[in-house]
Amino acid sequence: MTLDSLLPKLMSRDEKIVWELLNKYAGTKIRDAEDLFVLSVVKKYWEEFKEIVNESPFHAISARKTVRILQTKPKRTPGIGLRAWGTGANAEVNVHVSIKEDTTPWNAIKERITTKGIQDIIMAVNRRRMMLIYDPEI
Repeated sequence: MTLDSLLPKLMSRDEKIVWELLNKYAGTKIRDAEDLFVLSVVKKYWEEFKEIVNESPFHAISARKTVRILQTKPKRTPGIGLRAWGTGANAEVNVHVSIKEDTTPWNAIKERITTKGIQDIIMAVNRRRMMLIYDPEI
């Protein structure tokens, strides 16, 4: 079972109405209200959520890798076109990542920390490599 199929079965009628309202409207305090709602739902239904979490492996991606995807694959960032790139537009940026291709299973990260130490993970996040890129003069 997945969370999106479990959640409607768990939430009360009033909770469903609140969630629908939070998703329909925008404003300065909506994000705070969403955070509080999600926190309260997770606290209330933690035992049910825990079963789903235990069935699904957790994957991680560093912020640096996400920024790299943003820089190299702008089409995976809805709402930002090449015309807006570098203009300092003030917006929330969402980068679509592939769980299979872009993230690392938590078990692999945990194993690296256990065998090689946290410094290995820090070096992996900060890895650099040389690349040839097009830099047309004309």
